[in-house]
Amino acid sequence: MKHIKLYILVTAALYIVGCSPSEKRKSLPATLSKDDLKYSVTQQANKDNVVYLKSFTVNGIPSWTFEGGFSTLQYDTVIFPFSGEYIIKYGASSGGGFVWGDSVKIKVSKTDLTTITDPQWGYLTNGQPGKIWVLDMTAPIGWYGLDYGKGSGDDWFWHPDYASNSWTMEKHDYGSMTFDLDNGKNYKRIVLDTLGNVTSTCTSKFDLDVKTNTLKLAGCEMLLGGDYYKQSSNWSTLKIIKMTATSMILAVLRDKPNPPDGVCYIGFQFKLK
Repeated sequence: MKHIKLYILVTAALYIVGCSPSEKRKSLPATLSKDDLKYSVTQQANKDNVVYLKSFTVNGIPSWTFEGGFSTLQYDTVIFPFSGEYIIKYGASSGGGFVWGDSVKIKVSKTDLTTITDPQWGYLTNGQPGKIWVLDMTAPIGWYGLDYGKGSGDDWFWHPDYASNSWTMEKHDYGSMTFDLDNGKNYKRIVLDTLGNVTSTCTSKFDLDVKTNTLKLAGCEMLLGGDYYKQSSNWSTLKIIKMTATSMILAVLRDKPNPPDGVCYIGFQFKLK
């Protein structure tokens, strides 16, 4: 028995030496430095509202931030419909960490709303005047599969009426969201308590990606109802389930905390105020 114990102790000691912290550190990828970052920000020659982002950093995942949005694509095209100066920040991450590069300032010479002619812009904002959206309490919430609308895979939904499913949330005015294009892509959220008192007001910018049906909020989160906040890690990048001139369903990913029913989208239905 003593010999067996001694063998186990020696084996354990050899294992610890073989997995020494110094060897682990050597196996980690090198941390990127600011000098390692290679990227470019250029504007279209005949329409400087169109900006091209290109990342050339080796072994780095790019991260771009700008007014109203962000991107992690190596190559991306960003539209700035309104005249003015804008700051674009670039950084990259690797196994060794994240590092920011220098900011790039661009100037857009004139407003050009022809860059945002897709009907969804009008549905969401009504242009410059803006639209105010509130939760539609006839059917305020639903759940959607990750492949919703694709016709296969995880394509399913359940969006019940409130009258038969009042357990989904307490019925009251939760507040409003305002989207407008008054010299910018402007967003405002007002949150109300059960008595109708304003508990918070937040203003920021937004961006609408009609190709991916994604609505991005920069600095403020989406309005929601019920006790669902802890079920999602991101309330600023929203999937557009439905959008018309008078109604829309915006969804977040239900990814917390290890949902027993699986990951899916939680969709909130809004109507015009």
